[in-house]
Amino acid sequence: MKHNIKLGTDPEIFIENETEIVSAVGLIPGTKSEPHPISDKGHCIQTDNIAFEFNIPACDNADDYVENINYVKEYLDVIAKAHGFKLSTKASDEINPIHLQSEQAQVFGCEPDFNVYLEDMNPSPNSNTNLRCVGGHVHIGYDNPNQSQSVNIVKMFDIFVTLPSLLIDNDERRRELYGKAGSFRFKDFGVECRQLSNFWIHDDTLIRWVFNQTIKAVSCVLENKHTYYLDKYSTQVVQAIDNNDKKLAKLLLTQIKKDNYILTN
Repeated sequence: MKHNIKLGTDPEIFIENETEIVSAVGLIPGTKSEPHPISDKGHCIQTDNIAFEFNIPACDNADDYVENINYVKEYLDVIAKAHGFKLSTKASDEINPIHLQSEQAQVFGCEPDFNVYLEDMNPSPNSNTNLRCVGGHVHIGYDNPNQSQSVNIVKMFDIFVTLPSLLIDNDERRRELYGKAGSFRFKDFGVECRQLSNFWIHDDTLIRWVFNQTIKAVSCVLENKHTYYLDKYSTQVVQAIDNNDKKLAKLLLTQIKKDNYILTN
């Protein structure tokens, strides 16, 4: 792939019984600091708060992205079913306190993330709540990464991925804790975009969509075609994302689609 763009992800996923989300603590090995490998290719598992979390090897095409995500999901599904549970498609929920008794259930994140627009650390979530959520962060690697390009990639990710996701993701509450516009972490390989919930990992079509839209966003920056979009749209895109404003998102996406056609044809 041009610019050697590769994508990874480290989604979290709840488990549930017939009536509610339950804690996954203790069901699998692995921690945030020491993920447990389940293959020799880079697939790893661990728990985060009360959810399963997993990692996949970096991918340079959508087919591999789908295959690697499904490989670990299927592995975790077998474990969940062995304990009488199933993988949940929910991205957030109020959890019964009986499932929040472990010390791990009170830990929110292992390190801070940052807001690319405010150029500051995002505030830590309120730990005095039974609300829990799961993310579907996208890891982006590219040749000769630098912070300036990574900052612009995060902003373009919001325009090409986070904004349209408002019309796909049915979750209404995750951004009370995580996932505001521009949420990111710098990485040695590039950048981690932390805006999305895990809504997209449950459907092969959506996995491909996230992969392809992310590639468009990254390529736009690396080919120096991003300035027009950022100057024109960033302020309103942030407003739409942070307020879950689907009406504004539709209006912006209509105009962005027109501009994208004009600028690329």
